[in-house]
Amino acid sequence: MNNQENINTNGGDFAGRDMDKRTFNIYNTEGAIFLFPFLEIVKKLDAGFEIDIEDQLDDLNHFKGTVRHDTRGLEQKLLDSNRKYQIDSALRYKSKASRLITKHQDSPAFQFLISKILARIELTFGQIIRPMIENDADIQDVETAILKQVIYPIEALLIGTPLGASSECVLHLLYFLAGNCHICWDKKC
Repeated sequence: MNNQENINTNGGDFAGRDMDKRTFNIYNTEGAIFLFPFLEIVKKLDAGFEIDIEDQLDDLNHFKGTVRHDTRGLEQKLLDSNRKYQIDSALRYKSKASRLITKHQDSPAFQFLISKILARIELTFGQIIRPMIENDADIQDVETAILKQVIYPIEALLIGTPLGASSECVLHLLYFLAGNCHICWDKKC
């Protein structure tokens, strides 16, 4: 038993038990901004709250469907853009992405994260890669830009998420988008 008489706390803290004085510094990095909504959803679900994010999952339903005028399949898109060497891997990756989405269809937080990744891939591809294709960039330059401007930056955003352990996840989702007529590697779409 402690005697707590004549205790002076002018110079600091006083506690009857453990004191946690950890400091958490959260920086406004692109990754933090990208992941914050996902982490908030996870936190609310873990706390037992019911959340309604159906409106926010509209993107995922959009990406699952075929809504473009270019209805060529993934294999044909790769053939038309001189990427025959990618067909086997691309079909396997698209299938893996489809299975991943289906496997986690009952997890609103995971579905939310997937929809944001798909939207980021489509946006980045459209803003950076598409103009290169339209300007007849060399296939090697386009492939390098896809890795450096689409795949790697989005992979970096996923660190700390369930998808952060899979370095190929973004590539799988890119082929998923191509297979569902959202992106392509030639001027036909």
